[in-house]
Amino acid sequence: MPMAEATQPGRERRAVAVRGVVQGVGFRPFVYRLAGEEALAGFIGNDTDGVTIEVEGPAERLDAFLTRLRDEAPPLARIDAVAVRSLAPIGEDGFRIVASEVLGQVSTEIPADAATCDDCLRELLDPRDRRYRYPFLNCTNCGPRFTITRRIPYDRPQTSMARFRMCAACQAEYDDPRNRRFHAQPNACAVCGPRVWLTGADGVEMHCDDAVAATIDALLAGRIAAIKGIGGFHLCVDAMNEEAVTRLRQRKHRYGKPLAVMVRDMTAARAVCTLTAEEEALLRAPARPIVVAAKRAESGIADEVAPGIPWLGIYLPYAPLQHLLFADAGVRALVMTSANLSEEPIAIDNDEARARLAEIADLFLMHDREILQRCDDSVMAVVEGVPQFLRRARGFVPLAVPLPREARPLLAVGGHLKNAFALARGRFAYQSQHLGDLENVTGLEFFRESLAHLMRTFEIEPEVVAHDLHPGYLSTQWAAEWAREGGLPRLAVQHHHAHVAGCMAEHGLEGEAIGLALDGTGYGTDGRIWGGEVLLARLDGFERFAHLESVPMPGGEAAIREPWRMALGHLHAAGLEDEIAQTAATAQEARVLARMMERGLNTPWTSSLGRLFDAVAAVVLRRRVVDYEAQAAIELEGLAEGQPDTEAGYALEWRAGDRARCEPGTLQVSTLWRAVMKDLHDGVPRERMAARFHAGVAAGFVEAAVQARRATGMGQVALSGGCLHNRRLSRLLRRGLEAEGFAVYQHRQVSPGDGGLSYGQAAVAAHWKPDD
Repeated sequence: MPMAEATQPGRERRAVAVRGVVQGVGFRPFVYRLAGEEALAGFIGNDTDGVTIEVEGPAERLDAFLTRLRDEAPPLARIDAVAVRSLAPIGEDGFRIVASEVLGQVSTEIPADAATCDDCLRELLDPRDRRYRYPFLNCTNCGPRFTITRRIPYDRPQTSMARFRMCAACQAEYDDPRNRRFHAQPNACAVCGPRVWLTGADGVEMHCDDAVAATIDALLAGRIAAIKGIGGFHLCVDAMNEEAVTRLRQRKHRYGKPLAVMVRDMTAARAVCTLTAEEEALLRAPARPIVVAAKRAESGIADEVAPGIPWLGIYLPYAPLQHLLFADAGVRALVMTSANLSEEPIAIDNDEARARLAEIADLFLMHDREILQRCDDSVMAVVEGVPQFLRRARGFVPLAVPLPREARPLLAVGGHLKNAFALARGRFAYQSQHLGDLENVTGLEFFRESLAHLMRTFEIEPEVVAHDLHPGYLSTQWAAEWAREGGLPRLAVQHHHAHVAGCMAEHGLEGEAIGLALDGTGYGTDGRIWGGEVLLARLDGFERFAHLESVPMPGGEAAIREPWRMALGHLHAAGLEDEIAQTAATAQEARVLARMMERGLNTPWTSSLGRLFDAVAAVVLRRRVVDYEAQAAIELEGLAEGQPDTEAGYALEWRAGDRARCEPGTLQVSTLWRAVMKDLHDGVPRERMAARFHAGVAAGFVEAAVQARRATGMGQVALSGGCLHNRRLSRLLRRGLEAEGFAVYQHRQVSPGDGGLSYGQAAVAAHWKPDD
């Protein structure tokens, strides 16, 4: 690069290191343009930490450049840190973009996959554009990232686009810093890029002029299509076709569990759901998550899409191929659900999809851009005006979540259900995508595959392994074996401590807090099943201050699938055996379970709030069995929808414990059950009973927090656990606690359910010394 003959007076040079999500998001061309506008010389390049910039020019121009660097960054960029140091000016002319450097340990991030931007969408639908109806167009502001990346730096040779050599037109865009496709790694067109084709269930390619148009015709005729997307295949049917949706459920063996619905645009979204401003903003976000919202009575969506509940999970198209499916005016809404049998990992490979889905799909819309990482759609809901994760995956993974203190390299393997592991180093944890339930070899293989990918990508070699306390979890057993083979120390973190610690860590709380950990199942330090817990928590430990009264759980895990068992257990504990006829149990079943409880046969004890929800649903809804996890609780919440929050609650009676003797206090449920059964006999509407139950549970745990404050002086409460997905309960708890003067903290960056467990384990492990 030419140098000026002499350095001008007042000229300075500065080195700028930018860390965060700054690769693959158009950051280098942004800086190139910014330097030109400020008439600065120098260069920018990617490295394993982020980007490195050197700029030279008048001091006031450099100051303006640094201010605009943060204020005007590209929409997909996230700047975590900017370090500036002075250099001697060298009289350089012009600004350039230099090749990436691979030096030292990786500490930058792969960007998450992003929805098609408005500019690309206009090109997709413009008959005059050379990328008209091309299903893989993208630019630096949108397109696949994480799912096609092998390792950092994020450059084309490190992605699954490496095999597609750009044509002259695409290469010219890629090389032009003024073009929005400058260094857009997946850049392609119909001449040089991936292609789509259609096959039957037998795998034989179907000859047609337009594979997408043929797929639309099949969907409108009621057929089931397997469609390859960004992070895997979707199983797709017309969401307005009751018969087609029912057939998909039967073939997929997914009975009852709600199915996600993709709609054309915001107008279509408003036609099927009543949306708040926050829900609309979430639907439009670059991550394009599925958003759970209140469905309209006259939506036209088939009843079988989300039976028995007043909500729909809806989302907007986020890939060009999906936009093309809605280009036909006849397509209003499509069921788009993960292409798998229930609880299996999503299919990503063409041959794998044909083998696994041949008995489900009638046809397959394939493409030849390899998916390197399985990644389901993210699912979110708005709780008290703030987005909350139900499932953190596409669009958010593998973006880092900050930790409150430095962590040595570590692995936290998460739990058993809704598994997601976390790798951590320094001040950041990197959660994996949602992996599903670790109940079989297929799930464990997905876990191993994803772990190897992220370890390789971020070059993290764990020195500590954290896992759940439950000895029977597959994740615990795997962690023990892996740590033993590697000679690594491992830390068992109690389930509910991990929940609360995760919430505290998200908010940077390193002192003490009252933790309300409310969920279905978690192994306690006493060997019992916990789930309605009031903890005095620190990141490095906890005390169990109180809990929901423990009751028998006849049949163990069978009671999770059959809520009538939990109803019998609760009525037995409350001394209300005469009311057993009010459950869905037969007389013979009641006698058998009574003997089991009396003799303690296969009858563990539980303090779980989730199981209390199941028991009440078994009585109020006559819900005998469930088809999916938390179905009874979700239906009970749905029943209460529309009822006033001011409804008087069924009381949970507070019984103080003795901390000096390590005896926790309890919230007694017998009073609640007597009130429930009285209302049942009095013919109180079920909707009102559901509302009264929610109000009573919230009031009981607020009272427990008040008792904890009296004993300790603590004034902040962290809310966590899967029961916090219940928006009514979450709302009542928060408002009740704030009315008592508490500072209340809830999850914002990870799920409050078991999907966020690994982050909490990582936060605890960051405070742990192996010789403690």
